Amino acid sequence: MKTIIFSTAIRLLTPVFLLFSVYILFRGHNHPGGGFIGGLICSIAFVFHVLAHGPGVTSRVFFSVVLYYYSRPKSHSYTRYALRVLRANFRNKRDTDEPHKWSFVFLRIRPLYLVATGLLLAASSGIVSLLGQKPFMTSYWLKFELPVIGSIGTPSLFDLGVYLLVLGVVLQFIFIMSKE
Repeated sequence: MKTIIFSTAIRLLTPVFLLFSVYILFRGHNHPGGGFIGGLICSIAFVFHVLAHGPGVTSRVFFSVVLYYYSRPKSHSYTRYALRVLRANFRNKRDTDEPHKWSFVFLRIRPLYLVATGLLLAASSGIVSLLGQKPFMTSYWLKFELPVIGSIGTPSLFDLGVYLLVLGVVLQFIFIMSKE
């Protein structure tokens, strides 16, 4: 199903799906929504992208990261070195007028890593209450609120874990089924 109209529509709708899924994720504590529904909406964006472009393109575009670095010369301080490496990574290219030999690391975020990270976040949200000698999954809230998101606490951490878990499971299913 690789038509020009479908691929163009998916290219335009993917950011909308992703932003809406993050909105549903953070809205979910006090209103309908949360990690499960947000993860499903986010995975819908990737399902459509896989249908339009294939699993290889989707994994290369969304789940691959290239990090640049070079060995720190003795004349550079740690701060100067860190700022140059960060600048090169955010620009996604290295400075060509630099005398240093840049190297890069290619990282691929696999769906099972998302599942493991989601399980870790969801479990750690309950362990926080055990460390405070309270019953498991007792919620703790920070004293301040963020402007758009609101108050952040352990239920938000649990929702984020469920979000990543659902996203990872659906992506694993889609990548396996689309390769066959």
